[in-house]
Amino acid sequence: MVAQEDFNQLMKESRDELVNLRAQLQNLMVKFGLRALKTYQAARTEPLRPTEVNSLIKYELDNIIQDLSEPRNIEAIITQTTQEWTKQQEAKQKKQ
Repeated sequence: MVAQEDFNQLMKESRDELVNLRAQLQNLMVKFGLRALKTYQAARTEPLRPTEVNSLIKYELDNIIQDLSEPRNIEAIITQTTQEWTKQQEAKQKKQ
């Protein structure tokens, strides 16, 4: 029964971590959107109109998502994640 309780606790922690990571990702995407808006605003004197703001943000987010979805970028993320996982497992073994 202890193993089940440990597993349940691990799943709860994993869910909490996922919620946190999603919030971090959303905040990062907001930063990308703000960067795009600042860039476009710098090129003109009048303020961006609400429809322009929405279009620019959507365009920026679509481009980021497309860029991240490219096979070479997916492969780079897989490689980096695998390397980090290996480091974590080695550190875990050293502690034992």
